Amino acid sequence: MAQWKASVARQPPKTKAELREMLTDAVRNTQPGADKKPKRSPKVENDPNSLA
Repeated sequence: MAQWKASVARQPPKTKAELREMLTDAVRNTQPGADKKPKRSPKVENDPNSLA
């Protein structure tokens, strides 16, 4: 059986502050930008339950 050799040393665990910062960056990167128009679904305009 082949033995696996660790080529990269394991990194120490991240602190809560580091994890929170990573999550904040990820959410910021996945949200649509202010300069981009969000895509609207055609169903929104034809929704009979809409108030408009």
